[in-house]
Amino acid sequence: MFTGIIEATARVQESGNGCLSIERPKAFSDIRIGNSIAVAGVCLTIKKLNKKCIQFDVVSETLRRTTLGLYKEGDTVNLERAMKADGRLDGHIVQGHVEGIGEVVSVSTSSPRPPPPENRPYPSIPRPLPPREEGGAQNNGWIKESTPKNILLYARTMRKNPTEAEEVLWKRLRNDALGARFRRQYPLGGRILDFYAPIIRLGIEVDGGIHLTKEAQEDDSFRSQYLADDHHVSILRFSNKEILEHTNHVVSKINAYIQKHTHSLPPVEEGLGMEGPRVEMNIAVPSALLQNIIPKGSITIDGVSLTVAHIQDNEISIALIPHTIENTTLGILQKGDQVNIETDILARYAQKQKA
Repeated sequence: MFTGIIEATARVQESGNGCLSIERPKAFSDIRIGNSIAVAGVCLTIKKLNKKCIQFDVVSETLRRTTLGLYKEGDTVNLERAMKADGRLDGHIVQGHVEGIGEVVSVSTSSPRPPPPENRPYPSIPRPLPPREEGGAQNNGWIKESTPKNILLYARTMRKNPTEAEEVLWKRLRNDALGARFRRQYPLGGRILDFYAPIIRLGIEVDGGIHLTKEAQEDDSFRSQYLADDHHVSILRFSNKEILEHTNHVVSKINAYIQKHTHSLPPVEEGLGMEGPRVEMNIAVPSALLQNIIPKGSITIDGVSLTVAHIQDNEISIALIPHTIENTTLGILQKGDQVNIETDILARYAQKQKA
């Protein structure tokens, strides 16, 4: 049995011929051959393992009912070890028995993108920024630009492997230490900010030696201007040397900016915390599963325990908080992607009794 609280993500190393091999997360040091692991929501039994790899057998029925047969080398999957009897049930009861495959219909943000300044078109965006077509106008507003999967994956990698200067500064920023919640390696506008505080739209960039060249400085200047014009984000830049040798001075500068820009902020809406907007996703599910899905009930998507916000016809709406976006594969889903669906076992038993 599982809980739907993802413990790690890992890359697929090999897939095919009834076999699935994935990277072994460092946190999974206690697993043994014969143990069960939920892989993208599918309960699988460990066949072989070593320090770097976990291998499973995948039967034809599993391939038919789930998305496991679609994974290729390099793809990322959600992982959860089986729940211990004395563990906390932070999600809901998940069996790992996928009932069907759903399809992502739409992905959107709960707050519209602000319109561009009057008579000021956004500047052209050099690579690797996404093309303008990804964020065109719609219904007199602006829709959210989708973030390329490679950028999201790269951001996760950078978050797991910070530089010395980034680690030092993060210790001073984390846990709302300065009165604003910062997030590390935050994808925005096709680039990745080292630190970002959504509540005040403040980005902090930690610049290494490569930023000393004239070309790099011009690119940094353009990038800061683009973020200001296009996303209304202010940037504070510090060198590695400044952070490592004058940490208190750097923190004082950041704190001064925060104090100046937080005194007039409106109160945070209940339930949203300081992170602000959530990502909302609509998923089409097999019609046979709808009888076991209710508004505000639980559902498992690719192994993640989620709450159903709304149901319309054969589509369900779910909301993804920043933690889920950053720590699971749901953050990189796009329209047309397929996902594993498992409905709430309690709803299934209730439906069986009713019948």
